[in-house]
Parts: sequence; structure tokens; C-alpha cells
Amino acid sequence: SRSSIKQLIKKYNDSKQQDKATLSLIIEQLARTPLYFAVEKGSDVKNGTLRFVTLTTDGKVFIPVFTGPDDFGSLADKGDAVCLEPESYFRMLLENNCHAVINPFGSYFLMWPELIRDYLLPFTVETKDLAQQKKQSKA
Repeated sequence: SRSSIKQLIKKYNDSKQQDKATLSLIIEQLARTPLYFAVEKGSDVKNGTLRFVTLTTDGKVFIPVFTGPDDFGSLADKGDAVCLEPESYFRMLLENNCHAVINPFGSYFLMWPELIRDYLLPFTVETKDLAQQKKQSKA
């Protein structure tokens, strides 16, 4: 759930990014939980024409991702909130070689392309495949 992701990120950051068990739990939760993105007002959500609001730090551009609309902070007035499924946004971030930051205005978590490619997307696909296998075995 989104609230447990927030708690796990805080725990991971409190460990100075050393707690590998918590990192594994974050990856597991992210693979299963739709998250919110800020898109420019007027983005066509139905046709998938999303213009993401971005943040720039030290010359690096990040797409901010949020566990909930309450976490948008100063971006709340700059765009609309759209909730996306993990597999969709992982693929989009990877295809565009984007860095993302979850909850940039609090205890935050960075997602870089290698993390998405090597851990998040494979875990998401694996989780989806397992769910489909369970459905088929019950049928």
C-alpha cells in the first residue's frame, strides 16, 4: 500500500540507504502499487498524451512520483494528478531513460533507469505472471 511505501522509504533513509531488507520490501511494494504523477494541466490522460511536471536538481531532471495527492506539495497547483499502474510507468521511465523521485518533498526515494530495468520491472512482470497462473489453476 502507498502508506507502507512511505514508511519503508523513511526507514531505508534513516538507515542511510544501508538496510537491504527494507530496500527489497520497497521494490516489492512498488511493483504492486499504482502511484501518482503530476501532469501539466490539459494533458490528455485518455489518449496517453501525458506531459509530466519535472524537477531539476544539479542539472539532472527527475520525474516526481507520489504515494498520494497529499504529497504533491508545491506542485499541487502546477498540474493535475494522474494515477498509473507500476508496469506502465516503469516501462515509460525506462524507454525515456528517466530518473524519478518518489515523494521529493519529504523522505524521498530515487528510481534510476538501472534500478527500474534490473529490479522493478522484472519483479512487476513476475508478480503479474504469478497472479495469472493462480487464476488459471483455479479455473
